[in-house]
Amino acid sequence: MTTAATCPFDHHAITDATSAPGIYADLRDNGVVYSTEHGGFYVLTRHADVLAALRDPDTFASGFGTRIPTVGEGRVIPLDTDPPSHTAYRSLVTDWITPQTVRGMTEDLRALIDRLIDDYLAKGGGDWVNEVGLPLPLNVLTHVVGFSPETVVQFRDLTEESWRVISETDLLDARAGLRELVRAEVARYRASGEPGYINTLLAREIDERPITDDEAERILLAFAVAGHETTMHASSAMVSYLADDPTRQELLRERPDLIPAFVEETLRFSSPVQTMARYVTRDAEIAGVRIPAGSRVLLVHGGANRDPEKFDHAEEFDPLRNAAGHLAFGFGRHQCAGALLARTELRLVLEKLITLPQLEYAGPVEYGPLSGGAMAGPASVPLRFTDAFRTTHQTPETTNESGVA
Repeated sequence: MTTAATCPFDHHAITDATSAPGIYADLRDNGVVYSTEHGGFYVLTRHADVLAALRDPDTFASGFGTRIPTVGEGRVIPLDTDPPSHTAYRSLVTDWITPQTVRGMTEDLRALIDRLIDDYLAKGGGDWVNEVGLPLPLNVLTHVVGFSPETVVQFRDLTEESWRVISETDLLDARAGLRELVRAEVARYRASGEPGYINTLLAREIDERPITDDEAERILLAFAVAGHETTMHASSAMVSYLADDPTRQELLRERPDLIPAFVEETLRFSSPVQTMARYVTRDAEIAGVRIPAGSRVLLVHGGANRDPEKFDHAEEFDPLRNAAGHLAFGFGRHQCAGALLARTELRLVLEKLITLPQLEYAGPVEYGPLSGGAMAGPASVPLRFTDAFRTTHQTPETTNESGVA
C-alpha cells in the first residue's frame, strides 16, 4: 500500500475556472493526493478512482455534508443524506420528475426554448448567459416546481452570494436569502391550495409521518440552486463550443442525429459540477492508497472527465466522440435526479440553433472562479448571428477551445 502525495491544493482558490483543467491534470499525474488545506482531505481526480468512490456510497458517505469544508450542521435534501432517509427523500424528487413526465413536457420546453432563442435572434444575439442560458432554467423551475416568476428571478444573485461565504459559514446560513424565498412559496401554496409540485410535496409522508416544513424547504433549496445553475452553465459552454469551430454547426445541420452526442461531449468536457465531497465511514483503499475512516475526500468530477486513461485525446472537444461513462451527473445513488430534464433542454437548444444562421463570437468568453469550489461555467458568452449559413472552416478571432473541465 502506498502513501498519498501531499500538496496544498485548495479548490476554493481557483479564481479563474479556465485554469482548472491544468490543475486537475497535475493532480491526476500524482494519483491519490492529500491536501493540507481545510483541515486536510484526500483528492481523487482519476476517473477510475472517482468512480470507485461513487460505487461505494456506504463507505464514501454524503450525510456528513458534500462540501469541503463543511461548516455547521446545515444540509440540503436529498444530496446531503444517506439511507435509509435518502431513499425516501430522493423519491420525493424522482416521483415528480420521471422519464414519462419529461417526455410529456417536451413540447412545452420546445416552445419556451423557441421563444427565448427567437427573441435572442431578433436582437442579433448578445450575451447568451443573460439572454438565454439563465432565463431557460428559471422558466423551467416555474413550470416544473411551480415557483413564481417573481421568486425565480432572485435565485441567481442569491446563489452567487451563498457561494462567496459557503466555506466560512453553515450552509443554511449561507443560503438564508434563498430559504426565505422558498419559505414564502411554501406559505403561498399552503394558503392557496394550488395544485402542483409544492403542495404535492407538502402532502407526502416520511417514515409514516407528515413531511415537515423544514424538510420541504431544504428540498426546494436544492431545486432553487441545482435546478438553474447546472443547465445555465452547460448550455452556455455548449454554445461556446459551437462558436469555437463553425464547422461544428454545419456538421449538426447535416447530421442532427449527432446532437445527443454533442450534448454528452459538452457535459464531459465542461462539467458544471466540478467537485463533490464525501466522508469516509470506514478504512478504505483507492488505487493502493489507504484512506482512514473519518477522512474527507474530494471527488473531482471535472478531472475524471478529462482523464486520458478513460477518454482518448481527453483534452480535446470532439463532437463525434462517444462520451459514455462521463461523470458530469455523478453515478449511482446520488446521480442527478434532473439529468434527463437537463439533457432534454440542451438537446432542444441545439435543435433550434441549427435552424438559424451561423453563430459567431461578438467578444471574449469570460469565466469566473470555481463557485464554492464546486461549480463552473462561462460568466459571459457574447455571440451574434451572421447573415447566412457558413460551410467552410474559419478560425474565430476569439476562441474558447481550452474550455473548463
